[in-house]
Amino acid sequence: MKKSNIFYLMALTSVFLACEGKFEPSNSIGKVSLLLPENNKQCFGTKLESNKIAVEFDWNDVDQITSYNINYTDGVTGESNLLTTTDSFISIELEPGTLYTWNVTVTDDFGHSEKSEDFSFYTEGLADSNHVPFPADIRLPENENNTVNVSWEGVDLDNDIDYYQVYFSQENPPALFLDNTIEQSFNASVETGATYYLNIVTFDENGNYSDSKVTVTF
Repeated sequence: MKKSNIFYLMALTSVFLACEGKFEPSNSIGKVSLLLPENNKQCFGTKLESNKIAVEFDWNDVDQITSYNINYTDGVTGESNLLTTTDSFISIELEPGTLYTWNVTVTDDFGHSEKSEDFSFYTEGLADSNHVPFPADIRLPENENNTVNVSWEGVDLDNDIDYYQVYFSQENPPALFLDNTIEQSFNASVETGATYYLNIVTFDENGNYSDSKVTVTF
């Protein structure tokens, strides 16, 4: 009888051991979609006595998220700021006549995170302001037979974009690929599985410029 009990306990222990394992929760975070300020547009906001402008930022609600991290960057100085809010909107005081880029990142209780795309906008300034071009909106296609066609769109509130400097290679920082071009696309041969760095610098007729950088593995 004792042997039967011992065998039963051993079998039960084996079942428990077989069921043991590390729980790996799936990433079920929804997509973060930015709403306001709109991309590549001028944002008027509310003028304050401090001469700053209060701008309302708005994005979609994401399920199973308790807080949102909003990052906004001055397109000229490169200074970045990070704020956290429990709402899907926030009002931020910004400098007038300034180019900003922003995004929102959310993280769940298991450490999974999701980052929105980047939006750029200009705060209202003087009527005769000399605006910096918006960062180029880059479109990256799928790798087809180790060849890609990269395209982009440049926007400037003054409509005075002059040319682009394009840097593209496997090195970081990337090597110059197109010099002083007015084209908005190029074809390139790529290696499958290799990582490439792309930087497009947009210049206007007044010498103002903006950077747009992406890293991609084809």
